[in-house]
Amino acid sequence: MYFVRYDGSVTSEPTYATVAGLRPAFRLSLDRLLLSAHSKNQSQELNAPNSGTPDSLRLTFVDADASLELSKVPFIEQDAEAGGEWVLKDLEGSSNLESQSGLGWKLVDPTDDSGEVVASGRTNYDAAAKSDGNMVVPCGTLTAGKAYTLSVWGQQDGSDTVGWSNRATKPVTGTVKANGSGECALNIKSSPSFGIELTGTTAGSLTAYRIGDYQDEVFDQTGALKSVRLDTSEGLGTVLKTAAETAGGDVDADNPIGWVAAKWLGYPTDPLSDDVTSAFSPYAGQLQLFAKELAKDTGALGAAAGSLPKLDGGPETLKVSGPGLYLIVDSSQGAGGSLPIVVGTKVFNDALGEDGSYVDFVDAGVKGKPRLGVASLKTSIADIAKRIVNDAGLDGFDVGAEVEYEIALRVPDLSGFTVFSGTYQFDVSDVAESGVTLPDAGDVRVFVGETDVTEQLPANSITVSGQTLLVTGLQSLFAGSRMTGVENLASVPAGSLIRIRYTAVLNASAVVSSPVEGESLKPNVNAVTLTRSRIGEVSNGWTDAGAGLESKAATANAYTFKLDVVKLDKDDPSKRLGGVEFEVSRAEQEGGSETLEFVGSDGVYRLAVDGEAGSATVVTKADGTLSLQGVEARGLSFKETKAPSGYFRVSDFTVDIRPVWNEDATQVTKVTYATSGTNLAYVSQDGRQMVVLDPAWSLANLPYTGGIGILILLIVGGLMLVFAVRPYVLSKRAERDANLV
Repeated sequence: MYFVRYDGSVTSEPTYATVAGLRPAFRLSLDRLLLSAHSKNQSQELNAPNSGTPDSLRLTFVDADASLELSKVPFIEQDAEAGGEWVLKDLEGSSNLESQSGLGWKLVDPTDDSGEVVASGRTNYDAAAKSDGNMVVPCGTLTAGKAYTLSVWGQQDGSDTVGWSNRATKPVTGTVKANGSGECALNIKSSPSFGIELTGTTAGSLTAYRIGDYQDEVFDQTGALKSVRLDTSEGLGTVLKTAAETAGGDVDADNPIGWVAAKWLGYPTDPLSDDVTSAFSPYAGQLQLFAKELAKDTGALGAAAGSLPKLDGGPETLKVSGPGLYLIVDSSQGAGGSLPIVVGTKVFNDALGEDGSYVDFVDAGVKGKPRLGVASLKTSIADIAKRIVNDAGLDGFDVGAEVEYEIALRVPDLSGFTVFSGTYQFDVSDVAESGVTLPDAGDVRVFVGETDVTEQLPANSITVSGQTLLVTGLQSLFAGSRMTGVENLASVPAGSLIRIRYTAVLNASAVVSSPVEGESLKPNVNAVTLTRSRIGEVSNGWTDAGAGLESKAATANAYTFKLDVVKLDKDDPSKRLGGVEFEVSRAEQEGGSETLEFVGSDGVYRLAVDGEAGSATVVTKADGTLSLQGVEARGLSFKETKAPSGYFRVSDFTVDIRPVWNEDATQVTKVTYATSGTNLAYVSQDGRQMVVLDPAWSLANLPYTGGIGILILLIVGGLMLVFAVRPYVLSKRAERDANLV
């Protein structure tokens, strides 16, 4: 065997191999060894150690977290400048290696179990070796028709400062075939690269760490992701389990990241936590506590899988080493940067098209289900934020329902202020659109941390007039006086959190959203503005509010939805059916179902609110249309109670209204419908309405009418049987009477 020095050179030769290639180096069975080759040009031609001029070898090892993306499609071509040799060309690409020197390659016979390398090389000049890399492919010596495996990788060359071994990405592979006439051809394509598209702004660097691996991907008939198993990344079991337990979980020790994903990822929570920017994953609740715990010691998570030096708005893609779940950490979090984020990459489906495609869950964004491959940065030091607390399922609201809002304010640092507490200003103005009814002033509560301090405010600090809520005098909770001006109270220091909570009602004037992008997606907006005193220039991100003042706003969106239906003749869809009556119900949260009551007429109905005399029956307009407005996005069950004359009633069916939210679940981007129960109720091609077909009276349409149709069929069949049996009975009776004579 060979003995190898730290610099990769051979020192002795107890057994000398005379075959081509560097098989003895492979006998070392070194972990992650990709190649042993000539230290100068990375070829497989090496003078023997017992020769007059022995050559040294250099080893190349794979970094499992590094990947290569080819920027061109490489090919093999005969090159006159290389003496007519066949040369590998256009081998170019980028990787997430710390400092890529070039690309390396090797050619092997996959049927040869010895591990012999047929040829190898690299694209770049190695300054330490003072040599170009070999790019010659020995096409003339390859077996005709055999498929050889070509592996290429991004490479960071070794040196006397970082160690003489080369560092490589995971290889991209292709096949090389020779035709027996000295010519050969290459078939190769780049492995899919993965990344996470980020939006937001930070001066800090963003670093990704892989914490979960995808396995067992299942796709639906359209190619979208149906399910994927998430496994804990190698070596991270204890780290992830400890972090999850610290965040409050009773964790599965065998697969902690799978447990975290099943329990927390995508399930919004409502904690009184320091995270006030959003009530939803990936920024809130126990998932955020889990992410923060991991971010305390990223060294325990292994090597970084990708990074961005900063982010100026975006969107910009943070490239990562492969598919899976990642923790993204902002180096400037302590200075106002982003909270740590837990987000997964999209999944590559190579069955889509010629080259495959990246896909998300088929219901990504529906009712807040997290989207894969995208995330928005979120600051942990928000001066002002607003959210809706009681929409955990992201279903929106019925008209008449209560909507609980929370306004969160950060106590500013008063160092340097020369004004006194009596003239320092810190006031809130909250304005609701007409579809939101604000509460009485006495029902508005103010908290510092978790303590209700409403009664500590000056008299008449909270007022409600029409659509405007004003809260003044908030500075009295955190600002005191000193000889030179205002200062922060020790009991409520800078950075403390003040919360204003109240419950409003989504009234009958609320705007509704329907399955059309753009103008039809209309939230009921509630906008809050904080106005505070300032020193000198307006703070970054704030607006000039007059002499010595600045302001900043935040919004929260409350949604309610509508469902549009059109009733048509099953056999002649151009014929619209008016006067069709339905009862509409839905499942209750505690079990059972409730029948909904509506107000309206002529095919347009709104869910009845308290004090209104609603009807449990809704009727299609003469043109067959029916619009149900002001409902929460849940499954609505339809029972046709009256069909037009000459038609069967359609079987009961259910329609599910599905809002699709943006990545941080603050705005609906689309609304879709889904139906079940009968194939006579389906979503229209443009997605805007439900189409329900009534079958006309005929034997051919009996199978479409459910239980009633089957009953009718049995009755008709029974009558036919009676009429068929009667002649037979009469015939037998006559025959008996004749025999008696």
